[in-house]
Amino acid sequence: MADLALSNVINVSISQSPAGLNVFNTSNLALFTTGTPSPVFDDGYKIYKEPTEVGDDFGTSSITYEMALEIFSQKPNILLPGGSLIVIPFESSETLAAAITRTSDLVQYFGIMSTQIENSVNALAAALVIQALQKIGFIVQRDEAELDGPSGILYQLTAGSYTQTRGLYYGSDNDDDALLFMAGYAGRALSTDFAGSNTTQDIHLKTISGIQPDPTMTQTILGKAQTAGADCYVSLQGAPGVFSSGANLFFDQVYNSLWLASQIQVNGFNYLRGTNTKVPQTENGMDGLKGAYLQAVQQGIRNGYGAPGVWNSPITFGNQQDLYDNIAQYGYYIYSTPISQQSQADREDRKAPLVQIAFKEAGSIQSSNVIVNINA
Repeated sequence: MADLALSNVINVSISQSPAGLNVFNTSNLALFTTGTPSPVFDDGYKIYKEPTEVGDDFGTSSITYEMALEIFSQKPNILLPGGSLIVIPFESSETLAAAITRTSDLVQYFGIMSTQIENSVNALAAALVIQALQKIGFIVQRDEAELDGPSGILYQLTAGSYTQTRGLYYGSDNDDDALLFMAGYAGRALSTDFAGSNTTQDIHLKTISGIQPDPTMTQTILGKAQTAGADCYVSLQGAPGVFSSGANLFFDQVYNSLWLASQIQVNGFNYLRGTNTKVPQTENGMDGLKGAYLQAVQQGIRNGYGAPGVWNSPITFGNQQDLYDNIAQYGYYIYSTPISQQSQADREDRKAPLVQIAFKEAGSIQSSNVIVNINA
């Protein structure tokens, strides 16, 4: 007697969940270079995890190698969260703005800088492009006049609200010293591992390995840099450190917020893609989507970007008291417009109702005033 297949009774098929997107790597740093590698890159770029190969490709006397060495010399640096250095040669007569536009979809990078001191036109054009992307740019200048308004490049970055381009000042008598400061600054600044606990950091007072404090720095220049929104490298009674300005937002405010936005975007996409059926246009469906967003927001609390506090913004939504209570207790509040209030047009287009998120930054203590009352 022949045995019959179990599929006569139970029929099983296996369905694999679709693969999701990886998170954006906010430690990948692009270095646009005027140098020519030998041999020429087949793909128009090359990814590096250490500086020796950069020296092999560009020569150890090149500014490209020297900047790469400075990036990887920081402790910590872009390698800690799994970042890489992506070196991209400029094409003939290409501006930084054009190079970013050409390569932004070619290879994934987050930080942006070049091997040359950018002039005003090129710097501002690049800042405009960067502002529309989920990226951060670094622009360094060594002429004190670039701190002055209204024409100074660093001043114009702040005046134009180009918050995603970090203006840096280093008053050297040659371009290379300023460029190396920028490289070290970027290597140190982009070293946050957002997947960890209490890992977020600011750049204020941090030491840049291999860089001497700006030899031209004075209290007057520091005041100009603060007004212009430029970070610089100073000596405070013999202790070297970055001195930050918040005039164009502090670096970590921009860095952290771009990470959170990209993490929410990836989580939402992966939730919608990851189902083998569908996400229904119901409150249960919205709960699942908001749960994906919630994971990103909660990670922002764990890594120290956000914290419970008082919501002192005039912008509120949803139930105002719920918003205040959730910010005070958790540091975040998520609300979506009820499905029942969704327009028919949006429903037919299969759009989710608007999701709004309130998130309280933890901030950072960077200075202090102290009063000492002494009684004899």
